[in-house]
Amino acid sequence: MNTTTPLDGPVWYPYAFDPFPGPRARWVSAEGAYAVDDQGKRYFDATSSWWCKSFGHRHPRLVGALEKQLGKFDHLMMSPHRHEPAERFAEALLAATNSQHYDRVFFTDDGSTAIEAAMKMSLQFWKQTGQPKRTRFAAVELGYHGDTMGAMSVGHIEEFHGNFAQFQKDTIRAKAPYCYRCPVGKTYPDCGIACADSFDKQLATEGESIAAFVVEPLVLGAAGMIVYPKEALERLVRLARSSGAHVIFDEVFTGFGRTGKPFAYQYLPDEPALRPDFLALSKGLTAGMLPLGAVISRKGIYDAFRGAGRLSHGHTFAGHALGCAVGLEALAMLQEPETLAGIEAISKLFEEFEPRFRALPNVGDVRRQGCIFALELVLDKETKELPKPASGPGWRIAWKLWEQGFWIRPLQQMLYVVPPFVSDVAVLHRLLTLLYTEVRQDNGT
Repeated sequence: MNTTTPLDGPVWYPYAFDPFPGPRARWVSAEGAYAVDDQGKRYFDATSSWWCKSFGHRHPRLVGALEKQLGKFDHLMMSPHRHEPAERFAEALLAATNSQHYDRVFFTDDGSTAIEAAMKMSLQFWKQTGQPKRTRFAAVELGYHGDTMGAMSVGHIEEFHGNFAQFQKDTIRAKAPYCYRCPVGKTYPDCGIACADSFDKQLATEGESIAAFVVEPLVLGAAGMIVYPKEALERLVRLARSSGAHVIFDEVFTGFGRTGKPFAYQYLPDEPALRPDFLALSKGLTAGMLPLGAVISRKGIYDAFRGAGRLSHGHTFAGHALGCAVGLEALAMLQEPETLAGIEAISKLFEEFEPRFRALPNVGDVRRQGCIFALELVLDKETKELPKPASGPGWRIAWKLWEQGFWIRPLQQMLYVVPPFVSDVAVLHRLLTLLYTEVRQDNGT
């Protein structure tokens, strides 16, 4: 498809090329797993609208929760006052962790601001507890934690961060546990997680300067849905712990059932050292109905702020009542048998299709974790050579599926499906079948 569309009008669109290399829709409505354009055509939202619409669009129960709260009040400032929606939602979030490890929830606006808040909590904690030299952060190469300045400092993807490198803070970088393209040339599981060796050496000399280690657990989302071994995550966390630093898990994407469990950290052994000090949340927090973020903090963190100085951080819309009311209902829905069965059915379907895609000559890697399914496209399976441009085949295939009513969006050479949990498995089966056909027919050039 050679169509290009100018991005005219008053809106500056996020992450959009101008002119855009393909057709563009003007959305007029959405319901369930589908969005409808101004021509009346329905599209299956296979990306969950940037990975957040876990229960699809306008779910009646979420709409009902919003309307019920709107009948009381929409937003009231929470400094220093309180309200029931935020309190009830915070209590439910703490209960959902199934852990006695956490005791406080700080509400923010979105994923980036949740990361920013967690980073500032860590920095101020160390300053107020006699370790003011802990002013740096450690993170994983190919990590993505948002587009605000602090979040970019712990993110390392050239496409997102390269234009702003001069403004980023100095960060210790652990090599990405990217098994398909191992940064140290080894093969899992016989590698002994050697990709973390350089991180170990850095911490031995610089660990006392680190406030916190920030990581996306199990899946590096924006880097291409890179699913990595839980043993790698465990080693990275233990190394960070050995330096005395905090651990921040960015569960903005991986939280709320996307990986198959309520939170990705629950794949690690159940021991205190492997529990993060901070959980940064958004996206599925309200099932994508309203912008909201949150930081769940470990017991003892808040105590350092009692009498020693308030947290120097806040948000106008912190604890937004409408978002909290919707989030409370979404969390209840997530825990119900029907939802758990839907997640399991999607996961099994992805497992069924994995070997078919792996056999294709232009598919270098297949990544699967819970309700995440991704392909890395290559020119040559042996050399792992990338297409040129890397995103070329991805967009071509995406537009072919678009014509047939399926909406996906590539990440460079990666194609992925991250569907709502309420998706009809038969429709997903058709999508994967069409995707298989288009990938098989594309020559990558």
